[in-house]
Amino acid sequence: MEKSLSPILEALEGGDTLALKRLLEETHPQDLLLLWDDLNGEHRYVLLTLLSKEKAAEVFANLAPEEQAEYLKTLPPWRVQELLTELSLDDLADALQAVEEEDEALAKRLKEALDPKTRAEVEELTQYEEDEAGGLMTPEYVAVRATMTVDEVLRFLRRAAPDAETIYYLYVVDEEGRLQGVLSLRDLIVADPRTKVAEIMNPKVVHVRTDTDQEEVARLMADYDFTVLPVVDEEGYLVGIVTVDDVLDVLEEEATEDIHRLAAVDVPDLVYSQASPVGLWLARVRWLIILILTGMVTSSILQGFESVLEAVTALAFYVPVLIGTGGNTGNQSATLIIRALATRDLDLRDWRRVLLKETVVGSLLGLTLASVLLVKVGLDGYGPLIPVVGLSLFLLVLFANLVGSMLPMALRRLGVDPALVSNPFIATLSDVIGLLIYLSVARLILGL
Repeated sequence: MEKSLSPILEALEGGDTLALKRLLEETHPQDLLLLWDDLNGEHRYVLLTLLSKEKAAEVFANLAPEEQAEYLKTLPPWRVQELLTELSLDDLADALQAVEEEDEALAKRLKEALDPKTRAEVEELTQYEEDEAGGLMTPEYVAVRATMTVDEVLRFLRRAAPDAETIYYLYVVDEEGRLQGVLSLRDLIVADPRTKVAEIMNPKVVHVRTDTDQEEVARLMADYDFTVLPVVDEEGYLVGIVTVDDVLDVLEEEATEDIHRLAAVDVPDLVYSQASPVGLWLARVRWLIILILTGMVTSSILQGFESVLEAVTALAFYVPVLIGTGGNTGNQSATLIIRALATRDLDLRDWRRVLLKETVVGSLLGLTLASVLLVKVGLDGYGPLIPVVGLSLFLLVLFANLVGSMLPMALRRLGVDPALVSNPFIATLSDVIGLLIYLSVARLILGL
C-alpha cells in the first residue's frame, strides 16, 4: 500500500471522521481505488458516504457491477440520488442494469427518480448488448451542423461542453441527425471565425455501428490512435460515442478472458479476490475432469505396449522428457497463433502459409531438440535406443507444432474462440499422441 494512503486507513480504523474528511478532500479517487481491496465492507461504506459527490461517483463507476448494485440498495437515499445525478450516462446505465438483475423493483424505483430526459436515454442504452458498441457508448457528445460558422460553434460549445463526455472532437450531422463529418477542437481554434464548418470538417469519418463487437471497437481505436469513436445506428444516425477509457476496460476484460481460457479456467470474467473457494473450484474443475479423462488414455496406451516396455525397460526413462517437450512445443505454437489471430496479424486465408512455415519450424525444432536428447541417451549407455528416441522426439515435436498452430485456426473457422485451445488441452493431447508415437517407433525399429 502507498504510504500516502496509510493515514486514511488509520482514520477509518480510529473512527476519526473529521480527519478522514480532510484526507479525502486531498486524495484522488484512483488512489482510493488502490486502497479499496484492503478495506472491509464497513469502511468502504463509510468512504462512499463521506466522499464528495464527484469523487464518490468516480469511485463508484470503477466498482464491480455486483458491488454497485449492493451500494445502490444500502447507501443513504441522498447519496444514491447524488450518484444517479453525477454518473455519466453509460456508467449509470451499467449500474442500473446490475441492480435490475438482482432487484427489478428497486431498479424501477431508481429509474423513476431520474428526470424524464435522463431516464429515456438510460432506457435506450440498456437495450444494447454489453459487449457491443451500443453497450459501451454514451450519448453525451457534441454535434453541430455543417452550415454553422466557427464562431457559432464556439459559442455553442460554451453552453454544451458541461454536459458532454468530451469536446475534443465534434461531429457534424445533417438536419435529421445523420453523421456527415468530424472536426477537432484544434481545427476550430485555428480557423477563421467566419469559416463554415463544411469547409474545415473531415467528411470521411471512421465510425462503428451499435452492433459492432467491442473487440472490433477496441481494434479500430488502437489502429487509428483515436481517443473517441462515433457510433451510428443501422440508418446512419449518430447515437453516441465510445471513449478511450471504456476501450481500456474492454482490452483488460478481453485479455483476462483469453488468459483464463488459455489456462482452462471456465469463468472468463472471474475476479480472484472476490471469488469464494467453491467458486474457484467450479471455475477450474470441469476442464480438469475433461483433461484427466483424456489423460487416462495414456494408461491404456502403456497397457497396449506392455510387452515393449517389458522387453526394453529403459524406454520408460525417456517418457517424461518426450511428452513434456511435445506439450511445451504445442503450447508455444498455439500461443503465437492465437495472439496473431487476435491482433489480426493473421487471417484464416493464411492457413497454407502458416502450415508451411510451422512445418519448417517444427522440423528445425525437432532436429535441434532430438540432438540435445540423444547426447543424454548416449551418455546413459543406451546406444540401441538412439534411433528410437531421436525419431520419436522429432516426429512428436513436428506433430505438436502443427497441432498447436492449426487447431486455433480451425476453431476460428468454426466460429469458436481459439483461446479455448488451452495450454492444458494441448499438453494433454501431446502426451497421448507422444506416447503413441514413441512406443510405435520402438516396436517398429526394435522389432518387438
